[in-house]
Amino acid sequence: MTAGSDILAIGAHPDDVELGVGGTLLLARERGERTVICHLTEGELGTRGTREIRRAEAAAAAEALGAAELEILDLGDGHLEANQAAKSVVIDLIRRHRPRLILAPYWDDLHPDHRAAGELVRQCAFLAGVAKRDPGLAPWRPERVLYFMQHTSFEPHLIVDVSPVFAEKKRAAMCYRSQFHDPDSREPRTYISGENFWDWWEGRARHWGHVVGVAHGEPLFAAGPIPTRDPLSLFGGFGRYRNEP
Repeated sequence: MTAGSDILAIGAHPDDVELGVGGTLLLARERGERTVICHLTEGELGTRGTREIRRAEAAAAAEALGAAELEILDLGDGHLEANQAAKSVVIDLIRRHRPRLILAPYWDDLHPDHRAAGELVRQCAFLAGVAKRDPGLAPWRPERVLYFMQHTSFEPHLIVDVSPVFAEKKRAAMCYRSQFHDPDSREPRTYISGENFWDWWEGRARHWGHVVGVAHGEPLFAAGPIPTRDPLSLFGGFGRYRNEP
C-alpha cells in the first residue's frame, strides 16, 4: 500500500488531467499536499504519437506538476467502460492511494472515454468503501469527488483561481509535444494540434476566471451540496466588483 494522498487526479487519457486541473494540482503542491495522477488508458488510439511517446510525455508532465506518483493503466483507449473488471481496477487504485479528494472527468462529455471515466470514478468512489467488494486492501472512500471540464461545458459549483500558476500549468500541458501544434510535424492534424487550440484553451480559462473576478479559473462540478462551517471564507477576496482600499 502506498502512502495516503491528498488529491488523486484521474483522467481517461494522458493530457486530460494536465489540461483540465493542472492548476489545481500546482496549487496543492504549493500547499505541501501530496498529489497522484492516474491515466486510465495509454492514449494508444491517439492520431498522433505512440504509446511510448505518450508515456514519456506523461512522466515529464507529472514531474512538472509536482505529482508524488504517476500511474498509467491499460483499460483500453476508445474502449473504456464502467464494467466490472474496470471497477475492480479503479477500486484498487483508490484503496492504495487513499485520497481525501478525487478529481475526475465530468461524466456528461462529448468523448465516450471521458464519459466512461467519470461514471467509473463516480461508482468506484463509493464501492471502494464496501469491504466485501474485491476484498484485500482495506476499504476507503474519499471525502469528495469533484469533476473537471473537458469538451462539454457545464455550470460549475466551484471555480479554482489558478491565475498565479497558469503559465506553469501551460508548460506542464505542453510536455505532450506530440499532441499539440508543431509546424514541422508530418502527422495528421487534429483539433488540439491546430494553431488556435491554445487560444481557445486559455480563452475558456479566462472566461471562468472572469466569472469570479480573477484572471484564470478551473471550473469544477460537485455532485451535491458543498458543506462548510465558514461561508465567509469561501468568498473572501473574490468578486468582480470588490471594494477598493
